[in-house]
Amino acid sequence: MGQHSEKAREILLDSAEELFATEGVDAVSNRRITEHAGSANHSAIKYHFGGREGLIVALLGRGRDDMTRRRAELLAHLPEQPSLADHIAPRILPWVEHLASLPVPSWRARCLQQLGALPSVRGLIADSVKNNPGLASAFEHGHPELDHVPENLLKARSGVLGGMVVGLCASHEASLERGEAKGNWQSVGYFLIDAATGLLAAPVTHKDDYITPPSDVAFAL
Repeated sequence: MGQHSEKAREILLDSAEELFATEGVDAVSNRRITEHAGSANHSAIKYHFGGREGLIVALLGRGRDDMTRRRAELLAHLPEQPSLADHIAPRILPWVEHLASLPVPSWRARCLQQLGALPSVRGLIADSVKNNPGLASAFEHGHPELDHVPENLLKARSGVLGGMVVGLCASHEASLERGEAKGNWQSVGYFLIDAATGLLAAPVTHKDDYITPPSDVAFAL
């Protein structure tokens, strides 16, 4: 792909990200995205992404390679006897650091929140993260702090965390745009690590017959 074509593709992604975040996915047409991107070619999305589905897949994958490399780096430096929080940090910090690297305003977290709310997109989300083993897989061999949590409940709790992370990051992103943010992205990341640790290791006080598989979200921990 040529440099000009790659630049045009990124401009379209930026345009879609902003419009999806601020107006909702279903409310925004492909034509509107191309016009907002400053393109007179209303077939640009089809040309660059093969259509709307390809555009959404590209949005879901933005920054993933960098986050994967950062996660591997953090995992490689875990202490010899990592705590539960040590295990969780590499699943959260790369995402938060990625958001921190974006200019203000940014719309990435809010866009993913909008995408994750659409049943029609859930299949694409599942495919886009299928190579991400997820947070629950980090404890396949057990962890002392989770010995009291049944496996199905652990998977359900880790599923809840995906929505929690996206939601809180979307809220912080919006606060930054309004100039009302308290704290920075680093403080958001460590707040989420603490919250995730508490949620996963919380006492089990009742049988979990009601649990159903967690709904898909646009970010898999």
